[in-house]
Amino acid sequence: MNDFFTDLSERSLRKLESAESTRVVPSDAIIFLEGQEGHEIFRLVSGSVRLFRSTPDGREVTIHMVEPGDLFAEIVLFERDTYPVSAVATEQSRLAVIGRRRLRTLLADEAFRDDFLRDIVGKMRFLSQQLYVLATMDVRQRLIRFLEVRYGRRPVIESELNKQETAAAISVRPETLSRALGVLQSEKLLLWKGRRITVDPALWAEGRG
Repeated sequence: MNDFFTDLSERSLRKLESAESTRVVPSDAIIFLEGQEGHEIFRLVSGSVRLFRSTPDGREVTIHMVEPGDLFAEIVLFERDTYPVSAVATEQSRLAVIGRRRLRTLLADEAFRDDFLRDIVGKMRFLSQQLYVLATMDVRQRLIRFLEVRYGRRPVIESELNKQETAAAISVRPETLSRALGVLQSEKLLLWKGRRITVDPALWAEGRG
């Protein structure tokens, strides 16, 4: 969900930016861990962040891939004092960081609070739509939609995500994605080698169907 704060008024946006600090984190750096006390809320300025939970047997289950413009960890403002998931940068990323106490002070301003909550509701609506998409699309459709939304209808894509991370982003198992990629390759619609994805225009036409 890009440009999360585009609906904020200029006044509210200035107040928010005045409360932010900037942090650059390298690829594979942990931003916070599940269960850690949450003192900060984050906005992804550039790069990519993966939110995940750990299972009792040690596996990591991806919950969401954060896109530039997205706010994340905002749950510590409202429901709980600890982070419910862990966050890791999947590439070098720039974060806008807002202290929870500082943001709560901003929320005392009625105009800012109305703007901010309006955006939060918009995000919830967007995520609800995403759940619907996941429930009604097969893996092939999910992949086409993901590539189109993230990169546009390009003939050649240089992906910053590997296949395993892409599988997590579209909520399928890596082996399920591999099978779908094998079919697409046999149909000469998509070839994925390393980080380069070559796409036949017919695949984008299929995505409109």
